Amino acid sequence: MALAASTVYLMAAPAGEVMTAGNFIHVMGNVDKTIAFYHDVLGLDTTGRPGPHEFADNAFVAKLYGTPGAQSRVTGFKLPDPSVALEFVEFKDIDQKTIQPRPQDPGASVLVLTVRSLDAALAKAREAGVPIVTAGGAPLMHSDEGGKSSTVVLKDPDGFYVELVERDPAPESQATGNVIAASVMVSVADTDKTLHLYRDLIGFQLKTDASFAKDAMLSKALGVKGGEVRHSIGTAPGSNFQYDFVEWKGIDRKPAQVRIFDRGAGVLRVRVRDVDAFVANLKDAGVTVASAGDGPVEMNPANHFCILKDPNSFFFQIAPGPRPRPAQ
Repeated sequence: MALAASTVYLMAAPAGEVMTAGNFIHVMGNVDKTIAFYHDVLGLDTTGRPGPHEFADNAFVAKLYGTPGAQSRVTGFKLPDPSVALEFVEFKDIDQKTIQPRPQDPGASVLVLTVRSLDAALAKAREAGVPIVTAGGAPLMHSDEGGKSSTVVLKDPDGFYVELVERDPAPESQATGNVIAASVMVSVADTDKTLHLYRDLIGFQLKTDASFAKDAMLSKALGVKGGEVRHSIGTAPGSNFQYDFVEWKGIDRKPAQVRIFDRGAGVLRVRVRDVDAFVANLKDAGVTVASAGDGPVEMNPANHFCILKDPNSFFFQIAPGPRPRPAQ
């Protein structure tokens, strides 16, 4: 969705330690249903090994998510941006809630996929019985200075929102499948608090609307009646993957009471040079750690990870950055 005409550009703080974006992660209810939707319906290639995904004891995952005694299994899907993939985690043998926020509720997220053919994607979705969120169940048409677009919003098997967009002209892409670009939108409780975390403390470069305004296209696509929105759109250093933090006002909103292992929890991964130092700085600034142990979790001596909670009933994970390739 486009920014309002009046915007203020806010430069990222000189954090210097963020290397790139990382995976967009969700806790879901059933790996097999997730694969059927993202691979079979949307055509995204899976990451990792093929074949059945079995539950296993994983001490690292259990500590990272604070799930002692639980088993887990993971699946993932490639996106056109090589720095980001979709990652889904399923737990068993733990008391979980299922969280399904409305689009305007803080913590709700929308995966935005640009496709070559919306008709082809929507035909597969209808054949599979995928719920369509957009009013009337048909794509919406929109024109602006950037060209024309048609869009429709679906729900995946766990109730996560997925927006499919066909643009004319289509963006340049090296992708070979129907999905040629991806971004993510997160509904936030308070723009200023969100900017303080993601811009000032982490270092995202965000372009923020100067004020709230109606966004009829977004509201209709998501089935939200009334309200105004304020967008903050940008990227993490070292990546072209786009984030859109959206605050709604003038409409009922209910922040989710979510734990990191609840079905419906969402996580944005950020890759940094020094996880321990980065997390220590965030803790000093008052950011809450969600992982067990109140600090980074060791996968092995060279790789530490930590999940923290943002102000929006959402989470983010600090992870080690990519290692430099050895000289040839």
